[in-house]
Amino acid sequence: MKALTNALRGRSAALAPAVAGLALALVAGWLLFATVPRALDDERAFTTAPACSPAAVSRECRHTVTAAVTRAAARHKHRSTYYWLGLRRVPRESLAPPGRLKSGPLGSAPPATSAPPATSAPPRLTLDGPAPVFAAVRPGATLQLTYWRGEIRYVDYQGVRQYTEADPRGGHRLPFAAALVLGSVSAACLRTAYCWARRTKEPPAHEPWRLRVPLAAVLLISCFALGTPWVADGGVTIALLLTAAGAVPVLGVAARLSRRHHRRTTDTIEVNPLVPAAEVCFPGALRGEVPYSHPEFGYLVAGPGLLAATPDPAGRFARRPVPRTLTALRVRPPYWTDPGPRPAPESQVVECRDGATPVYVVTEPA
Repeated sequence: MKALTNALRGRSAALAPAVAGLALALVAGWLLFATVPRALDDERAFTTAPACSPAAVSRECRHTVTAAVTRAAARHKHRSTYYWLGLRRVPRESLAPPGRLKSGPLGSAPPATSAPPATSAPPRLTLDGPAPVFAAVRPGATLQLTYWRGEIRYVDYQGVRQYTEADPRGGHRLPFAAALVLGSVSAACLRTAYCWARRTKEPPAHEPWRLRVPLAAVLLISCFALGTPWVADGGVTIALLLTAAGAVPVLGVAARLSRRHHRRTTDTIEVNPLVPAAEVCFPGALRGEVPYSHPEFGYLVAGPGLLAATPDPAGRFARRPVPRTLTALRVRPPYWTDPGPRPAPESQVVECRDGATPVYVVTEPA
């Protein structure tokens, strides 16, 4: 019966991390195999897009219009700063003959005469930072706005280029980093579910290291994975290799610490028995199928020949004394399978017997 109870507890405890791990794995897979490839395709198409010819303008080539700056402002919102320009379209008839800016690859701007007559400048444009164009322009300055697939991707001013918020380059980095982080957390959740599902014979100790070691490992790997897409400079394979290279030593240290804890032959905590000279009231609880155990009593009173449970922090009323038939066996960490609410990992449990009935005294180490 006890083995069946432990098995049910282990499987129910494994359900939540298993569901969370599968959900995170699905989101990470969608980002990694759908969002990231689409962003990489957009970046590749943008960087290889040619300049449009005056006779054939399409969404897949780059074409340029000329606009005048009416206003430049920086707006602060939610701890972020947005740099935007107010624009006014300059008619083609009022343009001077083309200057030094010529059509070509991304390193140079297409001429203003390549703009189609139907394309007009938007009333407002947000740039990707404070420099170099935003810091240089003033109202009345003339800019060249380069379109690709219906959006302005960068602007040119006196031979200087600045990209807008619609710049598709590096658009894969954020979803790729999110996929790596979610994948790491998903793997940790699934491993936790697997371990809990297997712990049906021996009740696992609820010790702090069982939570802290895996959590620290996941946090370190996640932080490393979050930065690799930017360090790898667009290379997905390199970012994956860097993440794996950073995860291997972290997982090695975590496995070594866990193995060192598992080598212990017992989880019994050695303590020196102490009988207080006077009555002392402290946080604690009695748990077990005995009449003096009450779920609402969160304090214990100990004194010479006395141990009682009480709901009173001062320990003066509603005491339920423990009979002298209660025998203390050992002190150990809390188990996941202990009855009652789950105690804090730092708590300690005095494993007792009242005849054939197991009783657990849960207290702080002090």
